[in-house]
Amino acid sequence: MGTQIFHVTFLPFDITVKVPEKTTLWEAAKLGRLPLKTPCGSEGACGECIVQVLEGPYTAKPSASLSKKLVTQGYTLACQTQITADLTVLLPRFKELPIKSVVTSDFFENSRDQISGFFEISPDIKFVKVCLPDPTLEDNYSDLKRLKRELNKKTGMKDIRCSFTALQSLAHSVRAQAGNVEVVCESEPHRLRVLEVYPKNAAKRLWGAACDIGTSTVACSLVDLETGKIQATTSGLNQQIKCGHDIISRINYAQKSGGLKELQSLILKTINNLIEKAASVVELSASEICCAVFAGNTTMIHLLLGLEPRFIREEPYVPTFNELPPFVAKDVGIKIHPEAGIHFAPAVGSYVGGDITAGILCTPLLSSEKVSLFIDAGTNGELVVGNQDWLMTCACSAGPAFEGSGTACGMPARQGAIERIKLDNHDNFLYSVIGDTAPQGICGSGLVDLMSELFIHGFIDRQGKFTNKATDKLVENEDGVAFLVESEQKSFWGKDMLLTEKDIANLIRTKGAVYSACLLLLKNVGLEPKDIDAIYIAGGFGRHLNIENAIRIGLVPDLPRDRFFYLGNSSLTGAYLMLLSHKNRTFVKEIAGKMTYIELNTEPRYMNEYTGSLFLPHTDMELFPSVRQILCSGIRTTCT
Repeated sequence: MGTQIFHVTFLPFDITVKVPEKTTLWEAAKLGRLPLKTPCGSEGACGECIVQVLEGPYTAKPSASLSKKLVTQGYTLACQTQITADLTVLLPRFKELPIKSVVTSDFFENSRDQISGFFEISPDIKFVKVCLPDPTLEDNYSDLKRLKRELNKKTGMKDIRCSFTALQSLAHSVRAQAGNVEVVCESEPHRLRVLEVYPKNAAKRLWGAACDIGTSTVACSLVDLETGKIQATTSGLNQQIKCGHDIISRINYAQKSGGLKELQSLILKTINNLIEKAASVVELSASEICCAVFAGNTTMIHLLLGLEPRFIREEPYVPTFNELPPFVAKDVGIKIHPEAGIHFAPAVGSYVGGDITAGILCTPLLSSEKVSLFIDAGTNGELVVGNQDWLMTCACSAGPAFEGSGTACGMPARQGAIERIKLDNHDNFLYSVIGDTAPQGICGSGLVDLMSELFIHGFIDRQGKFTNKATDKLVENEDGVAFLVESEQKSFWGKDMLLTEKDIANLIRTKGAVYSACLLLLKNVGLEPKDIDAIYIAGGFGRHLNIENAIRIGLVPDLPRDRFFYLGNSSLTGAYLMLLSHKNRTFVKEIAGKMTYIELNTEPRYMNEYTGSLFLPHTDMELFPSVRQILCSGIRTTCT
């Protein structure tokens, strides 16, 4: 009898590999090129390759890295598990993210007077109802010519194009209700494009999709274009993460043989899956979605379109495009109506993309004389400063530390993540966990809280090094001294949750990159932090950020707290505004045209600013008077 072959499907990447029996899950994951680590050399000691088997039997060696409770829930170590049947396996550290940073259409109802963009329901896609007279021997024009004639009468448009999809159903549709039809049209400059023709009373609605393509997370909103209401929103991991956690690593991956094609396939798979899930919420076929708007950083859009990204990171840092014409879904690979218009928010430069220009629509930057600062501190940190008369922008390589990578206990802001932390005067942690479960790790907002609390309570010095303050929370591990955030008995994974000096150094580099970019941006226009009237913080990380703690570690300027405002996922909500109105698509191009882009890679002063930011909160304490007051007050260990 020959060796049996089994299929193993890994979620959320939805990758299936075929392997012979008794292959380990670790070997199968490696075959699928999945981001599963085994620092212990597959000895089952580190517990880093933990997976959850959702379907199918398997055999596994016992491990001290897994509690009995986790084993009964199907958790196992990939390196210690042999495949004996077809399996469905979840990589829990990458499972789909809940939506915590997405606003609804009600936000714009309440904020229409405070945003730069237009809140109006006037999409390019609309129904045009016409009645085609029956053909006669005298009036024996084709169905298409009669349709164009009636549309011309109704809209005044002379240049009318008909999609092949609409042409296929045209003969039936015009005869089903005695010539009464509802035509799905897209208005383009100086012409009308027919996407579909339905018989009258076909009970169809107009649907559009707005999508934010983030380096770590992708989010999609399904919108009723007749009411402007967001009917469903889905978000999930950008599956490109298996090829690299940040932009630079993915650009490098694209240079490998077949790398660019793989990256394009992964992001299309991610987007199409999210659109399909959003459509299923309202029992809709994705093929009924007639328009889509995408916002994302410059690299992500290059990878979506399969365009060479190499020159984004090579001097003089020139992308293939900044502004794109509209495409149709079938050409891009988006699985909605094949003739649906696909629109992209314009980029400004190699590292300031459409996620930022779309995001500015959600702020008052261009509707006021006051100077405002916009910060999107994701994997790539982008900043914009300006007002209605001028805008200046730059981007820094912040890294993924505040998005769940780069620290031993870091994780995205999903169920099981500690999102808020406070240290009391007895060195006990008071924390809140998303989903009220046992903690699995700490997300970005929690890491900011933790570093701030350790600093203010005297456990780390201004360089991020642990002090000699006596506490049983300081423990030794293979990376040296670490701070015990939670014991193995109380953590979800049955392992101590630790923050090491290496982790702290990584977080300091991340916050330093953002703050130094902020200072340099201001200096380029002759301003200081005190000259900023308002700071708008975007992204899921910003949505839950404790400003007091962000100031204490030197992530954002030390300004009056009432000058800070949260926006949530401004890239997605900006794409939503562009979907609702052609005015916003025109305006966002004006925004991109107004921005003066500073390339930090060629800015000699940036490294000086960055070096000064690699302290808590900064080498220049004059920039952080509220923190200096705490440190000099003599009550450092009790001031929170």
